[in-house]
Amino acid sequence: MDYMMLVNKDHPLFEAYVPSNLEEVDSKYKENILLESKTLASFKKLQEEALKQGYHIDVMSGYRTYSYQDKLYNKLLKEKGFSYAFRSVALPGRSEHQTGLAIDFCVYKDDKCYIEHEIENLEETKWVHENAHRFGFILRYPIDKEEITEYNYEPWHLRYIGDKATYLYQNNETLEEYILREHI
Repeated sequence: MDYMMLVNKDHPLFEAYVPSNLEEVDSKYKENILLESKTLASFKKLQEEALKQGYHIDVMSGYRTYSYQDKLYNKLLKEKGFSYAFRSVALPGRSEHQTGLAIDFCVYKDDKCYIEHEIENLEETKWVHENAHRFGFILRYPIDKEEITEYNYEPWHLRYIGDKATYLYQNNETLEEYILREHI
């Protein structure tokens, strides 16, 4: 599996793409979440390390089929309009979730589950952002790189890329910046 694969608005996957090594996630957020096997193993290590710090993180979303992404995009398009949908949710075939390498995480704290922008200012989220690279993850859509990624800031969206994660973290690079520089 190519853990550095770039999937975005300009680099789509074909409709029938399904990773061959999906595994079910044991998430208390919801059932039937799947992730690519190495991604899941790495997230479990991140989760265990977070727990040692007293932080409870979990997977709220993983692999998505092309058709599920199509439904999600069209729902937001109808509810919030084109401008919001275009910057906030990937078109089908252009979602990293279809690779099985993307994780939307949530935080459990004070008997509540915090999701999406609710986690933005939590100490748990700051810890995840500062340590995820040690486990092969990058924050895929950082706040200061929206013009490059073409998506709004998503503090909950991690992407597994493997051993290059620390390099990208230390150099404040997105996957787009790294791949563009490597292919020049």
